[in-house]
Amino acid sequence: MLLVVFSLTGCAQWNYQDMSDPSRDVWQKPQGVVEKLSLARGARVADLGAGTGYFTWHLAKAVGGRGTVYAVDTKESAINMIVKEMVARGTPNVRPVRAEPHDPRLPEPVDLLFSCDVYHDMNDRVGYFRSLASSLRPGGRVAILDYHPRGFFSGMFGHRTAKEEVRREMEAAGYRLVDDYDIVARQHFQIFAKADH
Repeated sequence: MLLVVFSLTGCAQWNYQDMSDPSRDVWQKPQGVVEKLSLARGARVADLGAGTGYFTWHLAKAVGGRGTVYAVDTKESAINMIVKEMVARGTPNVRPVRAEPHDPRLPEPVDLLFSCDVYHDMNDRVGYFRSLASSLRPGGRVAILDYHPRGFFSGMFGHRTAKEEVRREMEAAGYRLVDDYDIVARQHFQIFAKADH
């Protein structure tokens, strides 16, 4: 039993290192993604499923010292890594938030809810994003990047969601598509806003 726990801990550590690998920049194109978000200095952003903070640090730079990025994750190990990296980087505008699977526990409404490679892991996505509408400031948006369902293993492990499925579910949750970008070959990148009722 102890061996299994150590193995899982080591596997989690490896996974977090893989998520932060600098070679990821080549295909993930974080600067291009963040540029398309058109974030104002001083904006408030929630990085949902922040993991190691791969996008958190890019978002924090974009919003500047007067802005805030909430690095939201359900895993204590991810939050601990974010805190450690915050100290190392001296990034005072990042605030780690330990979330619940059904509630990001944001302390205030934000201008942008950002999600990269997390959407496919969420349960009751329609209900989750419907409830998050109250966490958006006026004019707030939701940005979702998720893997295209391509390749043999994509359906087997469920780590992908079709662009059309994301769009349908977000519309059912009360949002409308604002932008659709093809910056990252492996992922679709869509931005939504609350639908006018």
